[in-house]
Amino acid sequence: MRSVLATPLGKELYKQRAQLIEPFFGDTKHNRGFTRFARRGRSAAQTEWRLIAATHNLLKLHKHFQALPA
Repeated sequence: MRSVLATPLGKELYKQRAQLIEPFFGDTKHNRGFTRFARRGRSAAQTEWRLIAATHNLLKLHKHFQALPA
C-alpha cells in the first residue's frame, strides 16, 4: 500500500478520500450517533452497516427532492 500511495496517482486518489469518504463517517458517528454495532457477528454487523448506508442515501435523496422547485 505504501508503494501505491508513493506514486503521484496514488497521492491524488488519497487526497480525494477526504472529500468522498470521510464526511460519511463523520456524519454517521457524530450527527446520527452510530458509534458501535448493536448486534454481534459478522453477518449481523454487515446487515446493520447496510441499513445505516441505506438510510444515509435515503436522507440524501430526501434533501435533494426537497430542494427542487415546485
